[in-house]
Amino acid sequence: MGFSDLYIDLGTANTLIYGKGKGFLLNEPSVFAIKNGRFENSVYGYGHLAKSMIGRTPHNVSVHRPLREGVIADFDTTLQMLKSFLAQIKFSSSWSRPRMIISLPCRVTEHERQAVIDVGMRMGARQVQLIDEPMAAAIGCGLDILSHQAHMVIDIGGGTTEIAVIASGGIVSAKAVRLGGDDITERIIHDLRQDFNFVVGHQTAEHIKHNVGLISPTASLVKVVQIGGFDLERGLPKRFDVSNLMIQKAVESVVERIVFTVKETLAELEPEVVVDLIERGIVLAGGGALISGLDRHLTQQLGIRTYVCKEPLLAVALGGARTLEDQELLSSIQLQAHSG
Repeated sequence: MGFSDLYIDLGTANTLIYGKGKGFLLNEPSVFAIKNGRFENSVYGYGHLAKSMIGRTPHNVSVHRPLREGVIADFDTTLQMLKSFLAQIKFSSSWSRPRMIISLPCRVTEHERQAVIDVGMRMGARQVQLIDEPMAAAIGCGLDILSHQAHMVIDIGGGTTEIAVIASGGIVSAKAVRLGGDDITERIIHDLRQDFNFVVGHQTAEHIKHNVGLISPTASLVKVVQIGGFDLERGLPKRFDVSNLMIQKAVESVVERIVFTVKETLAELEPEVVVDLIERGIVLAGGGALISGLDRHLTQQLGIRTYVCKEPLLAVALGGARTLEDQELLSSIQLQAHSG
């Protein structure tokens, strides 16, 4: 299958691939499983299959999450994973060398940017363009990023949270903190073990987060989910009821760091920009935006109306896809291009 252009949302949690004129072709977890052979390793699985194996792999299979905190942590495994994804959509660089737009966090090092460019070129791109994730998120949220009036977007991903003020097609101000939904998951695992002598795996902790993760001014609200795990006191498996109150510290520890970073960003803005934000509000995107009550909590803490965009999980990907399809928009925003 030939492709003219591709957009890749290379996320810590999920990777999405969009083909120009073809729509979304792939949405898979950014997870890769390798079978360790006696003489050489081989691909065992990737995406949903590999994610389902986390915590339950045989001794000769290892599961990797090659993206950490929004950037490439393991170049070779990332390249292998992406090549597997491209094979799944029947892409072949021998048919065509497409232009690729790849989104990545805006506050990354030059080395981290170069790693993304190198991956794109190694996959057969004739040109790689980079779009900052907050810019893509703003576009995906339906904000008028070309307006001279400012917007603020808070994009809470799996491994990084970015706060950006956007106006006139560019980023006016941005801050990032390398924590996100994955950090809440890890804190849930830690707190259940330390406070309740109960051990759960990564996927169970994610289930807890999605079902009872809650930030709310109404502390009387209680939500409960029953899960399975291991009771350290008895040394036996058992089912256990987990409430939002039991994981409150885990959620709050991450959310409060995000609130602190947003307040830092606001304190550094020009008064005219602050007026724009008071009028327009602040938009939340990314998987972390789905934490129940987060929009109300931020509104209370910041004094500015904060709301969740229509499709927070897909905001970055939708923005990147629209940029790929809209040449006028593409030429109006600041992208870095690298050809080979």
